[in-house]
Amino acid sequence: MIQDILPHRYDVSYHPERTPERRSFLLLVSREGVLFAERDGAFTLPRFSDFETEALSFTSLCQKSRYLFAIDRDYFFLLPPSALPAGKLGEGYRFLGPTELRDLKPQHLAFAAITSTQLYRFYDQRKFCGRCGEKMTHAEEERAMCCKHCGLIEYPKISPAVIVAVKNGDRLLLTRYAKNASDYRRKALVAGFVEVGETPEQAVEREVMEETGLKVKNIRPYAVQPWSFSDSLMLAYTAELDGTDRIRLDERELCEASFVPREEIPDNPSSASVANELMQRFRRGEL
Repeated sequence: MIQDILPHRYDVSYHPERTPERRSFLLLVSREGVLFAERDGAFTLPRFSDFETEALSFTSLCQKSRYLFAIDRDYFFLLPPSALPAGKLGEGYRFLGPTELRDLKPQHLAFAAITSTQLYRFYDQRKFCGRCGEKMTHAEEERAMCCKHCGLIEYPKISPAVIVAVKNGDRLLLTRYAKNASDYRRKALVAGFVEVGETPEQAVEREVMEETGLKVKNIRPYAVQPWSFSDSLMLAYTAELDGTDRIRLDERELCEASFVPREEIPDNPSSASVANELMQRFRRGEL
């Protein structure tokens, strides 16, 4: 999965006092994606030294950056898109979006880029207090945004969500999102956010029933995955069909759903998501 970056080590400890070195990685995030440098046909994250010029000093870049996390001994800093003048990037740089980041190599840099998008959204969407409207400031002791006027504290958004592989003998329930529900077009598993007052297991039962009209039993935990694309913590489960296999499709969420035999499940070598891991393990007869 995307977070499995061993032997590299991810450290998200909060250190606002850390400052960049010229070799530190620079994470420039926009609505287009994350900025990467293309070198000899491969992509890598740029470093501060890549943008240091007479017109754009290292000191000015440092003043606009915010420390995010470390991987091994490398520090990663967030830089707002406005920090670089229009037309500054030139050739050899591209913004990569979610689809390209999923299977980008090296994986630890892809993971860094994906994680940075979640923190970028947090800082971008918490500039003003949601209770009184005053400007928010960065906390000194923890990763949070604080309102000095009314005392509200906001933490990064992490929403628990469930995803489930529903088995029916040698067949697996696969779905495809409706165009109005998601831009993801490949086969998928039933998934959804945990609602207020629910346990994850109750969310599994509800999501399967709401989207397909099916009942499930023997709900068992499989794995947990941070999924920064949607600010989620994915709680993966396996389950078995309970009763009839007649599907009643929720057409607001899905455009299709069916039980697919093992041998007909698409072979997808991607190691990014727990969803694909579940599908491929079932296809190989390991689940």
